[in-house]
This record gives sequence, structure tokens and C-alpha cells, in this order.
Amino acid sequence: MAGLRAKQKAQRRSLIEKAASELFVEKGFADTAIEEIAERAMVSAPTVYNYYGTKGDLLLALVARGEEGILDAESDFDKQTKDYHPIDLVTKVIHSNVSDTISSLSRELWGHVVAFVATATDPDVAPRYLNTIADGLAAAIKRVLIQYEKDGVFREGVDPEELAYLLTRMERIHFLNFVYLKNMPKSELEENIAKDVKAIVGALLVEK
Repeated sequence: MAGLRAKQKAQRRSLIEKAASELFVEKGFADTAIEEIAERAMVSAPTVYNYYGTKGDLLLALVARGEEGILDAESDFDKQTKDYHPIDLVTKVIHSNVSDTISSLSRELWGHVVAFVATATDPDVAPRYLNTIADGLAAAIKRVLIQYEKDGVFREGVDPEELAYLLTRMERIHFLNFVYLKNMPKSELEENIAKDVKAIVGALLVEK
């Protein structure tokens, strides 16, 4: 019975998040009411509040959904260091996260996310958002970098954690450009990321 309840709860969450993502794109985040989300998801408004608390929390839950893929794959990336050049594997990790992010939330919806975070009066919103979009990717990159560090491919003094967050911040800047520049194709986004990974990681490799 407990398993059935958990399954039903997960299904309700999926319906609510699908309804919210559709309405946020159709009407905008500010003009969408919890009651409208509940109606489209075929649940009660109190159920939505019970699951997410606020409309902003629901939006951040959508963001978190896009980061689940990198968290699931994190333990596998560092096993691939023997098969990939450091530049290629770091690029692969970041591109994987970009694909998950875009498939989870549309470019239009990401525009609403950015606007909400930028204008939120709650001081906890921005740190929660930044942690959500940065920590998973940074952790995956860090695991890869640590393994390469053990293999002696980096120059002395490279800090895998600092480098991982630098690469993550770089990816976020390129992703924001992708959100803002509506005509930019995903291929150009990936090319820009690959170019910067090559410049950053390549400069830190031991010359052979």
C-alpha cells in the first residue's frame, strides 16, 4: 500500500509540473495562478500548495528536475577518463547537462525562471536557484578532474573543485546567452562551450 501511495504521489507531481510548465509558457509566470495549475493537473489547489508551498517553489522544482540527469550520471563519468582526452570528457559532461536542462524546460520557460529569480524579494530564492543549477554539474566535473589529477595530466597546483566551479560558471553564462538570444541554435551553444573548455582545460594540462 505504501508503494502505491508513493506512486500516486509521484504521478500527481508529474501532472502538476507538466501543467505548470505549460501555463508558465502560455501565460507567463506572474499571470498564472495556482488554481489554474491545479485545474489543468486535475488536482485540488491545496494539493499543489501541499506539495510545493508556493508558485515560486514549484518553478524551482521544475529547474531541479532538469538537473536530475547529471546527478544520476555523476558516478559514471569518472570511469571514462581512460577512454577520453580531458578536454573531450569535460565537454561531454557539460553537453550532457545542457541537453538534460533543455529537454526538461523549454527556452521560453527558462526566460521566466531567470526573470523570477532576478526579481524575487525572498533573499533565499537566488541562492537556492544557483545551488540547484550549479552544484550537480560542478560535482560531476570535479569527479572527472580528480581522476585526471590522479593520473598526472594537470600542472601542479590545479584545484579540481575551483576548476569545476569555474567551468560551471562558464557554462551558465553561455546558457544564459542561449536563453536570451532566441535565434541561437543549440549547436552554436555547444560549440561555444567546447571552445571555452578547450581554452581553460587545455591551458592546465602537462605538456607532453
